[in-house]
Formats: sequence, structure tokens, C-alpha cells
Amino acid sequence: MSAPSAAARRAVSATGAGPAAADGRARREIFESVAGIAEALEADAVRADALRRLPSTSVDALRGAGLLALKVPAELGGLEADPALQFEVFEQVAYHSAPAGWCCFIYADSAGLATARLPAAGLARYLSGRDVPVTCGGGGLRPGTLVTEDGGYRLTGRWGYGSGIHGAAWVLVPGHLAAGPGHRRQVRTCVVPKAALEVGDAWDVIGLRGTGSEDFAADDVYVPEEMTFSMAEPPERGGPLQRLGIAGYLGHAVPAVAVGVARRVLDEVTAMAATKSRGYTRRAPLAERSVFQSFLGEADQALEAVRALMLANSATLLEGVRRHGFSPPANEADVRAAGAFAVRTATRVVGDALRFAGGEAAQANHLVERSLRDLHMAGTHMLVSEAAYENHGQFLLGLAGADPLA
Repeated sequence: MSAPSAAARRAVSATGAGPAAADGRARREIFESVAGIAEALEADAVRADALRRLPSTSVDALRGAGLLALKVPAELGGLEADPALQFEVFEQVAYHSAPAGWCCFIYADSAGLATARLPAAGLARYLSGRDVPVTCGGGGLRPGTLVTEDGGYRLTGRWGYGSGIHGAAWVLVPGHLAAGPGHRRQVRTCVVPKAALEVGDAWDVIGLRGTGSEDFAADDVYVPEEMTFSMAEPPERGGPLQRLGIAGYLGHAVPAVAVGVARRVLDEVTAMAATKSRGYTRRAPLAERSVFQSFLGEADQALEAVRALMLANSATLLEGVRRHGFSPPANEADVRAAGAFAVRTATRVVGDALRFAGGEAAQANHLVERSLRDLHMAGTHMLVSEAAYENHGQFLLGLAGADPLA
């Protein structure tokens, strides 16, 4: 299945309105692209766990489907999809493979930032290939050190959580630039060739093993000025999407993966219910037992509810940017709290599904077993931590100093 056509990309991002204004044909093309790689992603899902990285066949599938351009500004030929469509795409990819869904959003997030914020000369270098390059972001809140050198900087540091780094050509990493006389210390994001970095081999964890989220390091790596940007400055290109804060820009991704994984598990256990019998003195198919029927009905509604919550937040975020010229912090806190709620709901659904599916589903590398591990690991992400509720509550209370990322 080919990537979405140029016409579809234009329809998705027409007038900067994003996918909410996209016509049905444009949306169909995007989801047909995802459906076209589903078989390849599913074939790689177990292998990714064993390899502790996303196989190159899955990376190639994501790239070939055009999904790396999901957040690339429309003026560059990208989809510039709003958070609602992003959610649906990441959800569908994760339905077929949790590590592919995770790496897909990392690649899309990173490419979106690079294409929207690099200066023209750096952008030309970054986009010198045939399409959007595979790019990962890492480091989070652990900036390295930048030292000024003629025409650029020397970067040194060590970072974590380089999801998808094995398949990447470029890596986005933050670095602290020491303050000069009369200037404040600042953080610049560097777009660095992966070949210039030392990538570790220690990602041996309970879940999301197939994301290959390794530590990586730079030792006095030269970064031209044109390959850096500051998140504190306005983007060079792009619409409201690129003016969201960190929580707004990234906040739909982890819950999308969680909901996609949980929906796949629920579908799997529903299919098992017709033939799997439970009970001791009077065995009956799971589908005929009222306790399972009740679980299934509640679980379906729970996933639909958190999905609807995330989709509704997309419109609120973008409207906030259009109205104020920036993303109000309260909106950022709201989407972060919604994401935390969605991930916890999805994890609960999968845990309950395992109880009904029984020992068969608890076997190593069974879809349900692997999914439960993946969701527990996803819940450790900073954006969906318990602090999200606390921050949201502070905004609801009108407390001074409330911060969506505290």
C-alpha cells in the first residue's frame, strides 16, 4: 500500500485546519496506508521483543506508508495532522504492534519538530534524501553540554530513552549552552547524525522491549549552528500544531498506543470467548457467562470513553492556540491528565482480560501477556505519570505557580 497521495496530504492540512476538516477520501487513504502495513508489523511484533529493537522491516514499513510525515508542516508536503488524527493513526499502528506504534510516534514527533524549527540551511541538509528521514528524539529533561565553536557547537553528554534509535538516521538531543556575560543559560536542540553517537546495548526491560529505547552518548561532537534550534523560540514554519507546548504536542501519543493495544487484547479475548470454557462443576463457554459479559460491556465502554476524551482534547488544544497565539498551560495540563487516565484505563482492561483468558494467555509472548507488560512500561512515561493529575488539579484550583510539566 502506498503512502497518502499529495491530494490527500493537502486535504488533511487544508487552511491549517488539520484532519478535522479533511475529506473522507483523504482520511481513507491515510488509514489504508496503515492497513497496508499491518501484516508486516504483526509479523515483526514477537521478533521485536526478542531483538530488543524494532526490526528494520517494520521501520521500512512505517516510512514507506508515509507516516513519518504525520507532523511535518503542510508547506513542506507533510500531513500536519492535528492531535486527533495523530491519535487514530498511532492507535491503529499499535493495534498491530505496540513497539511499532511507539516508534511511529517517536519518529513522527521528531521529524515534525526538525522540519518546523530548523533554519532553512539546516532543513535543506535534513531533507536532502528522497523523503522524511527516520529521526528519533531522546534525552528528555537531561540536557548535555554545548560549547560554542566557530559556526556551531561542541556537544557532549549522555541521554536515555532513544526509542527507535537503531533505525534512525538522525537524533534530536538537548544541550545546555553556558551563559555568557549578560546572557541567560539556554537549551538548544541539536539534530545530530546517529552515526556520530555512541549507542548502548542495555535495553533489557519488562515491557516495550521492541522499542530499543537505548541510552546514547556524544563525546565532543561538532554540531553546525544550522542544525540546532531553540524550543523557546517560535517555529520557522507550520500552523497551530507547531505552537503547542510540550504536553500538547506530545500528549496524544502514549495514550493512543495504550488504547490501541488494549483494544486489540479485548478483541482477542472476545474471539476466545466462544470456545474457551471456564468453571469447575458446570463448565460453560466464556461467552455464556454473565460475569464475562459484564466485563466485556464495561471494558468496551471504558476504552471508547477515554478515546473520546483524547479526541475532544485535540480540538480544545488547537482552539486555544488560535485564540491566544500560544497553548494555555491549563489546556496542556488537561491533555496530560487525560492521557494518564487513558493509559491507566487501558492497563486495567488488559489486566482484567488476562484473568478471563486464563493461563493460556499468560504464556510468554502470548499477545495478552506481551501487551500487559508493554502497557505497564508505557505507564512509566513522564507525560502520563500520577503527577499529571496533581498538575491538572492545581489548575482547577487556580493555584499560583501551576505548571503542566511539574
